[in-house]
Amino acid sequence: MNAKSNNYILIVDDDVELAQLVADFLTTNGYQTEIETNGLNAVEKIITEQPTLVVLDVMLPDMDGLSVCRQVRYGQAGIEGTYDGPILMLTALDNDIDEVAGLETGADDYLAKPVRSRVLLARVRALLRRNPHENETAPEPKQATTTTSNSLIQFDDLVIDTKYQTAEKDGKVVDLTTAEFELLALLASKPGVICDRKFISKHFSHLGYESSNRTIDLRVSRIRKKLGDENNPSTRIRTVHGKGYLFVGDR
Repeated sequence: MNAKSNNYILIVDDDVELAQLVADFLTTNGYQTEIETNGLNAVEKIITEQPTLVVLDVMLPDMDGLSVCRQVRYGQAGIEGTYDGPILMLTALDNDIDEVAGLETGADDYLAKPVRSRVLLARVRALLRRNPHENETAPEPKQATTTTSNSLIQFDDLVIDTKYQTAEKDGKVVDLTTAEFELLALLASKPGVICDRKFISKHFSHLGYESSNRTIDLRVSRIRKKLGDENNPSTRIRTVHGKGYLFVGDR
């Protein structure tokens, strides 16, 4: 496999039948794919071959997916380098522990099994659109003004483009995962309105996510950090105790 290929997806899953179905589906949509069924082998393969994207199952022999994710992000003894490309993790349905742990160990997004092909393709495309290595010529920062349109949500220092799934703060791109972007866009589309976790979870269920209160809280925390808005209280996404989250627009 050519490590320089810009559409090489590595599928790491010991369920050979499922992995082959995913590989065939992605191949028919224009991607080059390879399958690896062993966690230990996957670490070396990911670091040395640098695939454009990794689809990584949590349950693997020899080394589980969480450990694989951690090793490729932070380094493995005896293997030079790390991997900073997008990782889409596959988790057991409704397994909140896998989901939270995956996000905390460096996964960019997760997808609950059973995998729905259209949702998988949408996630893959979204992750690749925001992979910095695939977008070396980023568009010029937009002039932020307080306004909204069909695709833009803008405030003084924050510009959210729902068409291209990008966010900029003070003219600089904010590196958000797919789920983080969706949550930020949802809250920002309703400034001054309290969005409870049930409403947020229902919104995400339409996108193929199984979101728990814990993962919603975790994503809000990560968004705040990436926006440089970890003040207490936050100036943009405020916690309304016992109710939910409120996005603060420009005053």
